Amino acid sequence: MLTSKRDQGKIDPENVSHGTAMLKKRRKMTSEQALYSGKHGKADLHMHSTYSDGCATIEEILEHVQNNTDLDVIALTDHDVIEGALRARDIWSKGSYRFDFVVGEEVTTTEGHLLGLFLEKKVPDGFSMERSIDMIHDQGGLAVVAHPLHRFFRHSCQRPVMDRIHASKDVWLDGVETWNASFCGIYANYIAMGTNREVYRLPELGNSDAHTLSAIGSGVTWFEGKTALEVRAAIEQAASAPGGKMWDMQAYYHWVRYIMKDKELREARRPAIA
Repeated sequence: MLTSKRDQGKIDPENVSHGTAMLKKRRKMTSEQALYSGKHGKADLHMHSTYSDGCATIEEILEHVQNNTDLDVIALTDHDVIEGALRARDIWSKGSYRFDFVVGEEVTTTEGHLLGLFLEKKVPDGFSMERSIDMIHDQGGLAVVAHPLHRFFRHSCQRPVMDRIHASKDVWLDGVETWNASFCGIYANYIAMGTNREVYRLPELGNSDAHTLSAIGSGVTWFEGKTALEVRAAIEQAASAPGGKMWDMQAYYHWVRYIMKDKELREARRPAIA
């Protein structure tokens, strides 16, 4: 059985890729391949609520996942806040939801966005990628780089940073999001998959990066099992795989409409200049 990089200091590069071993260099896992390989679990570990720049409340997200998706695990990962995820977990724990829930945060580092999963407290933003990873690990969380290697997106972690972390003996990433269903993944997903399988060989995740209800579940992480602990184990053992599709036009329409409406409300509240 594989152990995590946290336990052994370095993931064995000869073993790390078995989650995506059956896939071509730049291909995500299909539902047929997931079924064949025993990965029946579906997780979406990257989405946003009104606690940051998402359109939906946490109550709406929980109800939507329950009634309109077949996801087994979700994580709420608002930008640089954790209060929404903690509140969502509290509501989830008191309900009878059929899916499991993970507290997360999308941390803004000085070198790109980083997902912290299985958190209990906020990870401060504005630090280097390495320091942010350490702060996630200090509280027992998993550090997953979000939507990397997008040449034109300023919050995308770039190759020199990935290379630096890969070469380090003291800091490590627990995974990489190689399928991001939003605009952040356009063309960059294929670069991320190919580069990771050639160079870094990190465990791979697929996520929606949803900012609207309709986008939730568009990107998925395939894994063996159904629970949050099992998706965590799959990531730690490099047995997860990315899958899904891109956002549809409805998701873009709803998000842009929400942003424009929010801007109008903020401008209306702005005090008039005498």
